[in-house]
Amino acid sequence: MSNILVWVKRLGTVLAAAAAVAPTNAADSLTCSNAIVSVGMVPAEIVAKCGEPKDKAVETRPIFARTPAGGTRQTGTFSVERWTYDRGYGHFPAVLTFEEGKLKSIELVTRP
Repeated sequence: MSNILVWVKRLGTVLAAAAAVAPTNAADSLTCSNAIVSVGMVPAEIVAKCGEPKDKAVETRPIFARTPAGGTRQTGTFSVERWTYDRGYGHFPAVLTFEEGKLKSIELVTRP
C-alpha cells in the first residue's frame, strides 16, 4: 500500500511541474466582456465584443517571390496589426495579431 502512495505522490509532483512549465501563451479563442473572440474574426467584430484595445501597433512586412534564377525579390508588402488587451485582475493580458484583415492568432502574455 505504501508503494502506491509513493507513486501517487510522485505522479502529483510530476504533473504539477509539467503544468508550471507548459506554455499557456497561445489560444484559438479568448473570452472578453463575457463574449468569445476566436481566430478568423474581423477587427470590427472584436471591437464590438471587447471594446477598443489598450494598445495598437502596425508593422509592414515584405512579400518575397522566387526569381527564375533561384534568388528572391520583394514583390510587395502586407501589414500586421497587434492589439493588446489588458483583461483585468486574474486574467493574462492578450495580444491579438491580425493579418489581411482577420484575426490570425491570440497570445496570452504570461511573463512580463
